[in-house]
Amino acid sequence: MAALDFPFLGNALWVDFLNTQPALPGGGRGDLIDRPEALGRWARATGEIGPHDPFEPDQAEMQETLRFRAVLREGAESLLAGRAPPKTTVSAINEKLARSPVVSTLVEKGAGWELASRFAVGTATVLLGKVAADFAHTLVSGRPDRLRRCEHPGCVMLFIDTSKNGKRRWCSMETCGNREKAASHRARARRSGTPA
Repeated sequence: MAALDFPFLGNALWVDFLNTQPALPGGGRGDLIDRPEALGRWARATGEIGPHDPFEPDQAEMQETLRFRAVLREGAESLLAGRAPPKTTVSAINEKLARSPVVSTLVEKGAGWELASRFAVGTATVLLGKVAADFAHTLVSGRPDRLRRCEHPGCVMLFIDTSKNGKRRWCSMETCGNREKAASHRARARRSGTPA
């Protein structure tokens, strides 16, 4: 599976993490990170784990990853409903943040300096800490109301709406948006009696 096989449409790491369970034809959800090697490919594709960084999650880390994703999804569903995330989600976020060592480095940037922070080592624990930190950032940014579910029927992808007017409807204009516009065009053509 190439990096392009992972949907990076969410505008946030934690949303892309949830989007590793896309809709399957006929219903249900698939799982793009159901094996350690698949999780490793996804982690590298995000850029959060470098191409040469060690990252070999074991079975226990895989189970932890899948459990965390389920708890994070509960938090997302609460945000979509306009509610605060459940205490189980907040507890899981805090637990992941507490277990993830961060290293700060002073780096030159242009004519000035910047304090760059990165997570210390390439383990599933660290990756989940990055995901947790990103979810926390969404909450503290004051814009958790920008979380959306794609409006295309059958699509389960989530995204953070970064548009100025907050009216984005599709996970991707190239896929779901285009399909919906084509379907609307065909429906209008049928009603008017003109060929689509």
